[in-house]
Amino acid sequence: MNILASNDDGYQCEGVIRLVSALRTLGHRVLMVSPDRERSGASHSMSLAAGHIDIKEIAADTWICAGTPVDCITAVLSGGIKFRVDAVVSGINAGCNLGTDIIFSGTAAAAREGALHGIPSVAFSLAGSPKYFWDEAASWSARHLDKLIKNWNDEVFINVNIPNTKNLPDAPLTTFPSRRRYTDNISVKLMETGWSRIGFNNMKPETVEEAGSDHQAVSQNEVSVSFVYIQPMAKT
Repeated sequence: MNILASNDDGYQCEGVIRLVSALRTLGHRVLMVSPDRERSGASHSMSLAAGHIDIKEIAADTWICAGTPVDCITAVLSGGIKFRVDAVVSGINAGCNLGTDIIFSGTAAAAREGALHGIPSVAFSLAGSPKYFWDEAASWSARHLDKLIKNWNDEVFINVNIPNTKNLPDAPLTTFPSRRRYTDNISVKLMETGWSRIGFNNMKPETVEEAGSDHQAVSQNEVSVSFVYIQPMAKT
């Protein structure tokens, strides 16, 4: 299978490096196109104002992009990099993308962009915090990719959250995105220039606990798989 891989943590992040390696080990051809620096929280932003995207090949089937995660996907699907894409994978993100996080996540947006083009697309995130068990998460993701995309349809992208543990369950749980509210602890400093600088500190989400949610699954060391609609659902 020909797979396009990207992320929002940048091309040097262990998550995308380990995922690409695991997929190639299984015999897939993987084209990696990742941002040249961290783009966490970029959501579905694109470099429209610039009018162009700068890309550079740094190794065989490995490119960096001076833009957003969605720019990375667009660079290939628009024909800027010649590659036939059978599936898009994004991640593995350093940290979870649960519930409302999906709105802000560049990892989720890269998968959403692939799905908008009618391509099976999966976003992978590793919950918790360092020390991350990258190899375990990458191995699980690579082994389950075929089964995940067989369950894909053109109305969704697939959002996967993996608990940060060495002993991952083989079978994931199908979940729905949880509701998360963010409490921001801010600081305000008046600068000599007349501008004020607002600092964001300890942006911690408060999650609504619901049975069957992605948050509940990950908190119980289960792998969460959510099918996220790429456009608003029509009223019935």
